[in-house]
Amino acid sequence: MTLTLNHVSKAYGRSTVRAVRDLDLQINDGEFVALPGSSGCGKTSTLRMVAGFEAVTEGTITLAGCRIDGLSPARRNVGMAFEGYALYPPLTIEDNIGFGLGRGSGADPKQRVRDLAELLEIGPILKRKPAGLSGGQQQRASLARALARHADLHLLDEPMGQLEPQLRAVLRGRVKALTKAHGLTSVLVKHDQTEANAMADRIAVMEGGVLQQYGTAAELRDRPANLFVATFLGEPPMNTMPGTVEGEGVRLQGEGNLRAALPGLAVPAAGTEIVLGVRPHAVMLGRGDWQGTVISNHWLGDEAHVALDVGGRTVVAVTHQRVASRTGSVVPLGFAPGNTHLFDAETGHALMHGAHPA
Repeated sequence: MTLTLNHVSKAYGRSTVRAVRDLDLQINDGEFVALPGSSGCGKTSTLRMVAGFEAVTEGTITLAGCRIDGLSPARRNVGMAFEGYALYPPLTIEDNIGFGLGRGSGADPKQRVRDLAELLEIGPILKRKPAGLSGGQQQRASLARALARHADLHLLDEPMGQLEPQLRAVLRGRVKALTKAHGLTSVLVKHDQTEANAMADRIAVMEGGVLQQYGTAAELRDRPANLFVATFLGEPPMNTMPGTVEGEGVRLQGEGNLRAALPGLAVPAAGTEIVLGVRPHAVMLGRGDWQGTVISNHWLGDEAHVALDVGGRTVVAVTHQRVASRTGSVVPLGFAPGNTHLFDAETGHALMHGAHPA
């Protein structure tokens, strides 16, 4: 069931400020798409317009080729997991999950409920009511109810935000496998990027109500369209340093008169004001043309995060080997020219990714 948003905008009340602006987005049949972003970026408004809880100010929304933006929520055949759970207090968890299942729900709707409860590890609470259950238990029940429906589209609004990290990591793999096994077209709204990267086929990054970039996690990481996408995706975020193009390199602003040589790369014209970006995993410790003073050195179990002062700028390096350097020690560092990104200092638009123009 392909979902298409065509020039969709949303303004609330008489406000001229638009929560969503001229959004074009297509989600293919059976595709899992994530909308990550900070509060106010437009992702929740987009989800609510698709679900029918908010009216579209401008534009159209179609599902399987049929326009749905004028239909009531009940007529859209959408399964939704609400961030606020929205469970029915008088009903047991079993009845909440199975609510609305009937004809067309398969040979045994009760077995479908039990299977989903086992998948989400809430089997022992099926006979209990929502009152007195933890937020994580209620959230999993809400997710199970959304997935139980034979819907044309599944909308998941922060479906695992209340779960502890270990359980969340297990369940997101199971939910992704379930959606793929049954070919479910799904949209996930998240504040952070972890589940978006882990679960989604493609990611639509929004900011200020505007779609910034739409693509796979690898595409957004390796070829970000602008500085916002580059720094939003990735943990720790990309190192960014303002500077000016000089010949086959960049002269960085600030202390130390630092220069980053980019020989043979398709750099912009000399004099162009840019922002140089290097991901922490691409920073090499122990070799390179720069010197950095260690600010902090944390071993996180499988990788070290080392923050360094480089001419008054903080640069973070990530390595899968322990780093012996202590706070205050000076170490050489550098990066391969092919791991660089250049962005226009004024607009933030990408100018170059490694050896290739953006």
